[in-house]
Amino acid sequence: MHIETITFLAAITGFTGLTANMALVAAGRHRPIHMTPVALIVFAHVLMIWHYRYEWEIAQATRNGYAGFVVFHAALLGILAAPLAGSLWSKRLVACSFLVAAMGASGAVMRYDEVAVYRLPVFVCDLVGLSALVYWIYGRYRTRGTPQ
Repeated sequence: MHIETITFLAAITGFTGLTANMALVAAGRHRPIHMTPVALIVFAHVLMIWHYRYEWEIAQATRNGYAGFVVFHAALLGILAAPLAGSLWSKRLVACSFLVAAMGASGAVMRYDEVAVYRLPVFVCDLVGLSALVYWIYGRYRTRGTPQ
């Protein structure tokens, strides 16, 4: 299997896991430990991107701008911190990281031919995850008035 295939397979697997965690947050069943496999997969994906795409060069990583670079890595930090955080902070990190990852994944599958094959799975994850996010935000204020 070609390294590019493994790299992007890790991306969609991590995004699917993040989506599942967003659904768990909305259902009130999320535990920080649930993010551990997702964090490991996403971290491996990012390392592969840095190695095979960017060749460990900051200029390559920022060729499309610094804003995307910062947002992308902030989401990575959120994903890595979620398994280590307390319950409420883990949920917040999952929600914020999902939102950023959804924007990045949606843009990537529309822009780059090598990941165009993942359009349908990404859009399904977007729909499921964004629905869960809206449900969680609306539900936590409707029922208690404070974050769960």
